[in-house]
Amino acid sequence: MSERIQGLWHLIRRHKYIWTILLFVLIAGFLDENSLWRFFQLRRHNDDLKEEIALYEQEYKEVSNELLRLKQSPRAYEELARVRLYMKSDDEDVYVIE
Repeated sequence: MSERIQGLWHLIRRHKYIWTILLFVLIAGFLDENSLWRFFQLRRHNDDLKEEIALYEQEYKEVSNELLRLKQSPRAYEELARVRLYMKSDDEDVYVIE
């Protein structure tokens, strides 16, 4: 064997525990299916989904309140029709300014 290969082999044998630990960190941290990198990606995605859930819960609460208001008051139907759907009665004119 050449001098260079012997030196490299001696370095590997001398520090075998360090090389083993480095190999383990490489596999567990990046290459494995359940790696730390994947764990952090999934955690970030989970946080995004929690924010989305909070938005949907807020929207649900608003729509539920609107439905309750519509069930309790007949004037709410008229207001909804006039404001959101631009409906009018036969004897009035509506001008929409945006």
